[in-house]
Amino acid sequence: MMVRDFELIAVDVDGTITGPDLSLDLTAVKALRELGKKVKVALVTGNAYPIAISIFRYVRPSKERLIIAENGCVVIVGDEVRKVDGGELRKRLLSYLRERGYEGLISEDSYLRAADLALRGDERILLRVQEELQGEFPEAVIRYSGYALHIMPKGVNKGSGLKQLCLMTGTPCSKVVAIGDSYNDVDMFEVAGTSITLPQSPEEVKRRADFVAPGRGYGESLTLALALLLNSL
Repeated sequence: MMVRDFELIAVDVDGTITGPDLSLDLTAVKALRELGKKVKVALVTGNAYPIAISIFRYVRPSKERLIIAENGCVVIVGDEVRKVDGGELRKRLLSYLRERGYEGLISEDSYLRAADLALRGDERILLRVQEELQGEFPEAVIRYSGYALHIMPKGVNKGSGLKQLCLMTGTPCSKVVAIGDSYNDVDMFEVAGTSITLPQSPEEVKRRADFVAPGRGYGESLTLALALLLNSL
């Protein structure tokens, strides 16, 4: 894996900086901090933006706060916060989910979110609900990340969030390395100059990435990939 001339690392959180149980991989966190001394590092996540802010505070991958939260619905650079307005869509979705008896699937952190709505539960149920919602809400983007079913306004995704982050930081998208493990990371792969995925990623995600990191997956593989990037600087 040879990557040169990059200025920013955009790294997914769940399944990438974490283990399969979602606990932070502290070796990966240390590697991110080392890389963050030389280039900008942004955290990219489907988590609600207040949670994303807290994750960034404790991981501290970069001096400046750089966050893409809620799958691109919220972009934060320093103290500047830009949010997509998803209020009306959220109201209609919440009403529909309650009427259909799906209220138990609504993630607790959905009430903290600016625009993205997250559903959690059995994968088979979520995929069935996804198919139903796609027919009822054509104006929404509905993606399953492997951890939650995310529902966003059309045109919003991690790729659009990365474009916004690049504009706000003055970073050419061609000089971004995007790292992630799931279907919802592919959108930012298409925007970034270089994309890296992990061994546990679905085959389709691996096909869409430029490189697959070595190792056994999750935080271990992220650590190895970051070491290769650091050595290339």
